[in-house]
Amino acid sequence: MSKLMVTDQSLIKSLKKEEKAAFITILCMLSAIDGTIRDEEVEYIEELAAQINTDVKQSYFTYPAELGVCKAALIKNRRLALELLKNMFALAYTDNIFTDSEGHFICEISDALNIEPQKVSEISSWIIDRIIWLEQAALIFEETPATNGGIND
Repeated sequence: MSKLMVTDQSLIKSLKKEEKAAFITILCMLSAIDGTIRDEEVEYIEELAAQINTDVKQSYFTYPAELGVCKAALIKNRRLALELLKNMFALAYTDNIFTDSEGHFICEISDALNIEPQKVSEISSWIIDRIIWLEQAALIFEETPATNGGIND
């Protein structure tokens, strides 16, 4: 399991079917937005989909960005919207390459969710701090990719 994935299990279990589909679809679209879908990104999405008991359809990776904004409109619960943004940032950083296109798409989705730019910045900083914390832990505990798999198991 990706060490960046930290989900609120009670929130995740309360998702409606259309919210689950929107959540996973938006993450799939994010992984493809830079033109390259990396294995780490697909693994992250599949793990999350398994946690929320939904499917990942291959077509989700090919949807246009505009559809993501429409899908985001299905998410009415602010806490769920924040959870989506947290997962979007975690996904964007799983491959250690955060692109301008990923940042732009996250901003479009956060606008559609009515999340203030300051809150988006806080979520991004929290994910970056978590990455640094995990990297420090690997150094302190002398973990190597062979013993730990790095940030992404």
